Amino acid sequence: MDKFISNSLEHFIEEITADGKISINEYKKLRDLADEKFDEVVEQFGRHNNFSAFQKSMDVSMQLLQTSILDAIKDKKLTPLGKAIVRDAFKAQIEYLELGGKLFLDKFIKIG
Repeated sequence: MDKFISNSLEHFIEEITADGKISINEYKKLRDLADEKFDEVVEQFGRHNNFSAFQKSMDVSMQLLQTSILDAIKDKKLTPLGKAIVRDAFKAQIEYLELGGKLFLDKFIKIG
């Protein structure tokens, strides 16, 4: 787990991923916890800037991820290879966000 993550968040993530599955309720709890934590940042820096825009963009990104996957599920012509390509493409985008986040947070920690 990331060495800069709070103990409460780290514990919660370990708890919900222990069985290798994430339920909708667990996902919603994580979303709410993430929003609570980021609300503190927005409170510090204000509501109309990059911080609040980032939080909103995460909500939009998650909504688009969900609806895109639902669209792919509904596509009866999608072959197993097509499904694998869609899955791989989404995984690549998620890794891009996660690794980019680690890169920039590591730089922030070194600066601060």
